[in-house]
Amino acid sequence: MTTVPGQSTPQPSLAGGPGQRVPQNDATNLRIDHLTAGYGRVQVVSDFTARVEQGEVVSLVGRNGAGKTTALAAVAGLRYAPAGGTVYIGDKNLSGASPNTMVTSGLGLVPEGRRIFKEMTVLENLRLGAYTHRRQRKLIEDDLDRVHELFPILAEFSKREVGGLSGGQQQMIAIGQALMGRPQFLLLDEPASGVAPVLVDEIYDRLHQLVEGGLGLILVDQSIERALEHSSRFYVMDSGTNVLFGDSSPAAIEDINPIVLGSEGVGAA
Repeated sequence: MTTVPGQSTPQPSLAGGPGQRVPQNDATNLRIDHLTAGYGRVQVVSDFTARVEQGEVVSLVGRNGAGKTTALAAVAGLRYAPAGGTVYIGDKNLSGASPNTMVTSGLGLVPEGRRIFKEMTVLENLRLGAYTHRRQRKLIEDDLDRVHELFPILAEFSKREVGGLSGGQQQMIAIGQALMGRPQFLLLDEPASGVAPVLVDEIYDRLHQLVEGGLGLILVDQSIERALEHSSRFYVMDSGTNVLFGDSSPAAIEDINPIVLGSEGVGAA
């Protein structure tokens, strides 16, 4: 069950698909070692280590307040207090890099709560995701075509204001906006939150298309069963640190549940 933190399982060659990104470099993995982060003087993440390969889904689970959201934000360059540890994409050290540098280096974040602009149209929101190459019109149009192929409803509703759409459609916009930055690795925080069950499966199906195209994905989902179903490996976080890690077999939930649902330990926030 338990493996060395950050150890990966070999991945087969995967064919490209509708969501395939054009690689920006030859990076094959994202490595996070002993990350720390917090808010002001409050340390929320004390020791987070993880690794994800291109073409792989790794899930991050834990009780509410364990530090998962803060960890993803810190990996993406969003820091609200002094942070430590290292973040590498391939052989490129991005420790302490700005969010803009993280995006141009191949990392995307879809935060919990779909932080998109609800008074703007679907198309305007998607185009905002391409700000790092905003002057390259052909690239933007190509990427829009890929996002529309992945989520056809976004093409149909391209001129509608986002605030009038369903939670699931807004989640598609948030994912599409991140994809417009051409990531090789995507950090996805609670994609099923506030989404009708009928659309949850559709969103996960599209995510797997992206993974088949070579995207590496770190996934946070409050449903442990769903997280294990859609990942090859998992990390459990509690009180701001990794406490368990292993392969996402159905039997793993027997080891995870006592940590996430039990009374021992106190979540970080």
